[in-house]
Amino acid sequence: MTLIAFDLDDTLYKEMTYVASGYRTVARELAEATGADADTLFKIISDNRPLGFEAALEYLRDYPGVEKFSVDSMIESYRAHVPDISLQPHAEDTLRRLKEQGATLVLITDGSTRHQRAKIRALGLERFFAPEAILISEETGGDKTTDVPWTIAETRFGCNRFVYVGDNLSKDFRLPNMRGWRTVMLRDTDGTNVFPQQPDNWAAENRPSLTIDSLKHLI
Repeated sequence: MTLIAFDLDDTLYKEMTYVASGYRTVARELAEATGADADTLFKIISDNRPLGFEAALEYLRDYPGVEKFSVDSMIESYRAHVPDISLQPHAEDTLRRLKEQGATLVLITDGSTRHQRAKIRALGLERFFAPEAILISEETGGDKTTDVPWTIAETRFGCNRFVYVGDNLSKDFRLPNMRGWRTVMLRDTDGTNVFPQQPDNWAAENRPSLTIDSLKHLI
């Protein structure tokens, strides 16, 4: 049996769309309280990242109602927002077809339960990944730079072939490579990933065994 594990951020969806979704939520809240233009505030926050919230407060310093906000309160709104995100092209069809073919699908992702679960719900990934197949580092106690998620995947599902699909050369491929998994990197064809891909800058053990331009090429 084959187990195919997927990364989440910048693999099944584009992480910058999550960032933009959070920024839009904060911009709308600021606009509703102060009367400022939400699109202008979104642009200020985005253009000044990672100090966008500070820039927005500076822009609004003379607006009534701005005193209700702080950088900390804006960060909390960002973290608590319901993401407006969607799967990468071909991701839904690929996951559906792999499931129909009998592959065991696993999600291995680093991050907090709060944020990653919100993304998983927004993307509807419970359709494809069983509860026990969703491995979030805060819940498992180890991220992808440790043996923890890989050991869980190898021992929990009774499979004898293992594949990992990711994007981040700094942490996605080294451990599964060392454990004999086949590793696949989804190429950042539009250059929008949070972590740029520069394979030649990484040692061989960090590089994937296969690179694809679209998830449809997995099938």
